Amino acid sequence: MGDATDRRPPDVTVVTGPSARTERALDASMELLNSIQRDTIDPEYAAVASGGHGRSRAPVLVVVIGLIAGLMFTTSGLRGGLRAADAVSARTELITQIDQTEQRIQELRAQGNQLSIEIEQIEREQLGDAHVLSEPDLVWSGLISVSGPGILLTISDNPKDANGTIVDQDLREVANGLWLAGAEAISINGHRLSARTAIRQAGAAVTVDYRSLTTPYRIEAIGDPGALGSAFTGNSGGSWLSFLSRNYGVTWAIERRSELLLGPDAGLGVDHAGVA
Repeated sequence: MGDATDRRPPDVTVVTGPSARTERALDASMELLNSIQRDTIDPEYAAVASGGHGRSRAPVLVVVIGLIAGLMFTTSGLRGGLRAADAVSARTELITQIDQTEQRIQELRAQGNQLSIEIEQIEREQLGDAHVLSEPDLVWSGLISVSGPGILLTISDNPKDANGTIVDQDLREVANGLWLAGAEAISINGHRLSARTAIRQAGAAVTVDYRSLTTPYRIEAIGDPGALGSAFTGNSGGSWLSFLSRNYGVTWAIERRSELLLGPDAGLGVDHAGVA
């Protein structure tokens, strides 16, 4: 019989001494890795999930802040909508008042024209023609309506160029050019010109005796249509319009008319002057 050690199975190894300690140390390391894998969640998160308090106040605080912010935005939007509605209402009311005032002014001007005609008739009947202005004086002063052949001059702004907007100086140059060409009576957009007419600028609008005009500008002038048109295009008035057309795109055209009717200047009257 051999030694007992010879009967051990060939695949069994007995570890003794320092090697045994090494095996136990490896088992402890594996236990640490297994613990990390099992407990991957932070203990504090685990406490919250299990019903603890932890950070449970944070979601409630977020909800409260969201509600307050939403309430503030809603209130601001409602106030802005009310202000906008008030502004629209005020603008509409103001436009209505302006339209009513302009209509009333037109009615008063018509009444003034009728009263001027009646006064003239009474003066002629009671005082005679010696105390009434002569017909040429009445025409030049713009106190009576006049009719006759002439020209219609239409001037339009250039909407694509701010420099192509007609201003008061442009209309003054045109009016002076028509007077120089021999016009006997002139009106701009229905407003009669006289020796005392003021053509001014009021903001973006041109005014004739403080009555606003709008583009296109229709300038009627009574006189010989052929001679008046030729003389105007050749003098300073026509040159001024040609300059505006070439440089700023202003458009203008002259039409001959066999009959024009120009009303009196309702804004002006002669109260103290008379024939000497």
